[in-house]
Amino acid sequence: MMSSPRPESVISSSAAFSPIIPDDDEDPIIRSIDVFISPELSRTLHLLQFPIQPVITSASSSPNKNNSSKATTPIEAKLRPKHNMLELEYPIPNSALGGHSHQQADNIHLTQRTFTSNAIAPVTHMALAKLDKAGERLDIIPLQKDVLQMRPSFKHLHNHEEEDDTQTNVEKAGDSNTTTSGKQKPILFQKKESDRSASARRNSYAHKKASEESEEWIELDVHGSEGKWSSVRKDELRKIVCANREQTIQLAKSKFTDGDGGHYVRSLNYMESISSAFADPADMMVMGDPTSETTTTAGEDVDETAVAELASKLVVLLQEGLGKMIPFSVLRSNFHTEKVSDEMLIMALSSCAVLVRGNFALKSSLAQFLKKDVMKEMRDLMMLLLNMHGSIQRERLVRAFETKASTDDDYAVINADIITFVLETMAKLLNGCWVSKVPDDVVFAAKFPKFAACHGVYWMRKKKMLKELVELYEL
Repeated sequence: MMSSPRPESVISSSAAFSPIIPDDDEDPIIRSIDVFISPELSRTLHLLQFPIQPVITSASSSPNKNNSSKATTPIEAKLRPKHNMLELEYPIPNSALGGHSHQQADNIHLTQRTFTSNAIAPVTHMALAKLDKAGERLDIIPLQKDVLQMRPSFKHLHNHEEEDDTQTNVEKAGDSNTTTSGKQKPILFQKKESDRSASARRNSYAHKKASEESEEWIELDVHGSEGKWSSVRKDELRKIVCANREQTIQLAKSKFTDGDGGHYVRSLNYMESISSAFADPADMMVMGDPTSETTTTAGEDVDETAVAELASKLVVLLQEGLGKMIPFSVLRSNFHTEKVSDEMLIMALSSCAVLVRGNFALKSSLAQFLKKDVMKEMRDLMMLLLNMHGSIQRERLVRAFETKASTDDDYAVINADIITFVLETMAKLLNGCWVSKVPDDVVFAAKFPKFAACHGVYWMRKKKMLKELVELYEL
């Protein structure tokens, strides 16, 4: 556990880039608070959200404090940690039924309501904090687990339908056994499942549900804010308070400047890859080589915060069509020239996209339709080959990854069907080779030669990183 020293003064995030506020400021600092980081519970805590919270479970629905605490405390809770699934049971007060409970059907006559979770991966820095009673110490727990959005479940309606279907199937099965008893059953031969059908089966909804149902529920102990606290809960709550208050931490510093230079503030951007584009030398080559005379320094003439916000919008556009390539002119038409300059647009693109033969394609690290790192590496190789040769031979790709899989088990997930699927997102089959679906754009390189050269440097470095796969392809 770590702590940060009490600062002599507190400045806003924007003040990191502006002159020091004078002492006669009309909004003086009235209190300084020590901040302590307590990471011990980071990997066990979830933040629960209730986007459509029923009024019967809302704390504001009851003027009585004790009643409101009971309404917001579930009576049962269970968890499937492997699949990040949580179920909470809340009681339904009789007052919420409006006196019409006797008119309801048995299958919807409920005394409690189930809420099920939808796991959302965190996309920004989030933390839970506890301020002591004196208001002098703030203990912060960074959150690393998924956010669980709780929504009402209607499974009781499906269960009623499934019971009817099950009873019908049992009766049919009984009739079938009666008519077929004593008869010989034929021997059936089943064709071996292909790689494509196996991949489709694993990605199917039925397979997902079966995987979820195979995990046992873990019953959780529910502790409300009122009543007697157990010793276990007391021990867990003690972990919120930082134990080691002597060790100090510093804000993240830029790798290109001696001071902070706003690097920590930029790291708060909710897209990690965009933040790293301003901080990591491996990504800076896209925006400008620091050793080159043609360097374009991020933030020199363009607001980096505005660039990051623009990049987040571009990612949405580039995700469409499974990351297909889009010409710069098409992307340019989506933003007004008075609000977004060409330089600002290109810098934003360079943090979330790569240039392939004059067109922009989403960075593989941001491709949500590719779940494994080796698949993202395969997509990078495809874009590299298109950029180098203008075409790809699928058979060579298959052979290269089969050879790689013979020495590295991580590549065994890549088969001919997956290679074809990813190829079809960016290329089309023409005369026995796969070529880009979008025609080459020579206008961009002619209009913006410095930026095009920076992307050329990026592909030179990417070729070195993928050297082994490139050599296997070109054998």
